[in-house]
Amino acid sequence: MSEPKDKKILVVDDEEDVSFFLRTALEDAGFQVETAASVDEALAKIQSAAPDCISLDMMMPGKSGIVLFHELHKNPEWRKIPVLFVTGHAKDEKVKKDLDAAASLAQSTLSGPACYLEKPVTAEKYVAAVAAAVRVELAATGQPLSSEEALRQEVMERLKRAGAETLEEALRLLNKRG
Repeated sequence: MSEPKDKKILVVDDEEDVSFFLRTALEDAGFQVETAASVDEALAKIQSAAPDCISLDMMMPGKSGIVLFHELHKNPEWRKIPVLFVTGHAKDEKVKKDLDAAASLAQSTLSGPACYLEKPVTAEKYVAAVAAAVRVELAATGQPLSSEEALRQEVMERLKRAGAETLEEALRLLNKRG
């Protein structure tokens, strides 16, 4: 099972305070985090080392987040990267058109944004959305599971699906170690 420390998230936002907040929330949950203040900076970082997930502001000076989203979908490797749009403008007319364009692009390439989050977003909701996008399970506290907790949960999930023979073997092995 993946852990947050194994996942690199790229936060793309031109607002320094928002970028700091999102970065801190992710780092507190154990993720590796890089930030970019523009689409061009983000593209350079993605070219250098593709992240596991991109948190993307839609409205930025110069090129919008939709431009980056389109660039990602031009590259077969990058289009697999989950994207979370984080915006304070989801109800704006221009952004609605951009969201519609992103949705149609997502349908044509089979990989669209993981979700849209409206600013202001809580740290808990944001971290949970990122964790879901990169398939990392967090404890109920929103913090990453310890290795022992993660193993325990994985064993419990497998036991729920196991047949009688597998359960007997698991019990035999546990009794042998105990």
